[in-house]
Amino acid sequence: MFKGLGKSLLILLFTSTLLSADLITTFAFDVEESPALSFNRPGWDESNDTFYYNLVLFTVDVGGDWRAANSSITSHDSFDYTNYQTQFTNMPWFAADTFIYLYDAPFNPTNPSLNLIAQDDDGYEGGNDVQFDLTYNLKKDVPYMALITTYDPDEEIGGIVDIYGPQGSSINMAIIPEPETYMLMIGFLGFIAIAIRRRRNWV
Repeated sequence: MFKGLGKSLLILLFTSTLLSADLITTFAFDVEESPALSFNRPGWDESNDTFYYNLVLFTVDVGGDWRAANSSITSHDSFDYTNYQTQFTNMPWFAADTFIYLYDAPFNPTNPSLNLIAQDDDGYEGGNDVQFDLTYNLKKDVPYMALITTYDPDEEIGGIVDIYGPQGSSINMAIIPEPETYMLMIGFLGFIAIAIRRRRNWV
């Protein structure tokens, strides 16, 4: 009986090790007023409010659960939300509010519900001291886009995102903070898709 239990515990420990996540990278976002990088948020009370955003185009080299968490925030148009959140640690809703959308690439600003596969707003509702906290099972070598925006319209805000993934994995990413780079990245996305198809054909 104990031998079987020991074997089960060993298998459980090994499985847990495989499933544990590493902090893969961090990156900064900077959402500023920009007519080119603006959209009307899907499902936002059918309003015409304008939201500004940054885009992150990425692929991962290992499939599985990946997590993006926004842990640090500063505002361009009011005050330092990070210090304010520290001051009110028991009331995190006083802090700034960021929002993340995940897309099967590409993202279309004229139809922001198209290709939308996941979203998150309030990570702290789950007991975390972060704003958004999104976990999703990503596929290897598939192009995705993450859109980082704000909960309220017309806000300008910056911050840091922590990316966690399977142990030993890596992420290839390009941040699109400048409007003129968007079309270039869409072209690059097409190149990635062609390269992936060719690679699969050779395997």
